[in-house]
Amino acid sequence: MKDNTIRAKRQPIPRRAVTLKKLSWRGRGRNTLPWSIFDPSGGATFAPGGNSLYHDCSAMTAYLTPLLNRDRPGAYREFAQLEGRTRITRIGGYEIHSREYGDGPEDVVLVHGLSGSSRWWERNIPALAERYRVFIPDLIGFGRSPRPRGRLPSIDSLAGVLGEWIQRVGRAEAHVVGHSMGGQLAIHLAAAHPDQVTSLVLVDAAGIPRPLTPRTVVRFAREIAPVWRWGDLSFVPVIVSDAWTAGPRTLLQAIGHILSDDVRPLLPRIAAPTLILWGEKDTWVPLVHGRELRDRIPHSRLEILPRAAHNPMVDRPADFNRAVLRFLRDRD
Repeated sequence: MKDNTIRAKRQPIPRRAVTLKKLSWRGRGRNTLPWSIFDPSGGATFAPGGNSLYHDCSAMTAYLTPLLNRDRPGAYREFAQLEGRTRITRIGGYEIHSREYGDGPEDVVLVHGLSGSSRWWERNIPALAERYRVFIPDLIGFGRSPRPRGRLPSIDSLAGVLGEWIQRVGRAEAHVVGHSMGGQLAIHLAAAHPDQVTSLVLVDAAGIPRPLTPRTVVRFAREIAPVWRWGDLSFVPVIVSDAWTAGPRTLLQAIGHILSDDVRPLLPRIAAPTLILWGEKDTWVPLVHGRELRDRIPHSRLEILPRAAHNPMVDRPADFNRAVLRFLRDRD
């Protein structure tokens, strides 16, 4: 099989090794957690203060909250200064907040991942909006979009809402860029509604599952604790703020959906030209997953961004923007 992997030019970057303190375990047993919150079929209601993983997530956000008060240039001010149009769209009982930038002849939709919001694309909007009309939604329960009254919809359902939202706010089709969980949604959308997706960019996309057991979920949740896994430390306040806004219930249900969903059967059905962008240093969703996506998706190629972690659009925005714009230009 021909290796169509592209490696961007390596640029030196200072090594950072800042980690969180070890989080305490407060459950009655090693696998003790409110398991019903991960059950895609529903089940018992979540009881805050119950035990274990809820406290771990709360401990993580509490530990990182002081970072919000540090002066880290660009964490908030860049996004606040960008001129965009705000939209509120109601779909199936859900309220979707989004921002729109630019007036180009084609639409680009940027879909954030777990614990994220539309703010995660602040370093990419100016470059993309010069040529395209850019839409950035806050997914249900994240950012400014209210949390659902019941359970967070499944990945497939979230993708359906995303597809309807695109039809409502934009043109009939769009270039879709999805990061992490957002990439997982984009895969579902491209497979189910190929007429809506002009091209697809998957950024460190989730969707190749690990075995769904209590131990796996706990390990997955705790992997977000070391700050260095997120890459650029100046962005940590945004990460913490968005996680705090979503809350443990939404985050834990989203983790359950991510781990229980397998996109591999959908990959051969993707007809859109696909760019797979991956941070070389991503230890959360490892590069081997990107290679598997490349091997299974027709008309796809993989580009690796050196020295980037799980959020290459934040860690290496210039390299990320060049790669995406080059790919979109080639599709024009």
